[in-house]
Amino acid sequence: MSTNLNKRAHDVTQEIFDIMGVRPSGTQGDKVAQAIEQVIVKALKKSAERSTDAATEVFSHDQDMAHKIADKISVANNVLITNLSALR
Repeated sequence: MSTNLNKRAHDVTQEIFDIMGVRPSGTQGDKVAQAIEQVIVKALKKSAERSTDAATEVFSHDQDMAHKIADKISVANNVLITNLSALR
């Protein structure tokens, strides 16, 4: 990622306000950007849950392997979210 999550969220916020033809007042822009960031993080978490569920289903015959894969997905997702959060 060449730019961080916060910058992207602020860029999208600016695009939204431009489309609407308005300018944010006070902290409105920051609040909208924060909401966008939160939606992205929630989507990443949901995606990891779905991946974990799929791995568990595919490897239902081998619970040990299913847990190993689920753990790796969870760790990778947590690292991603931590890295994105640190870029704020």
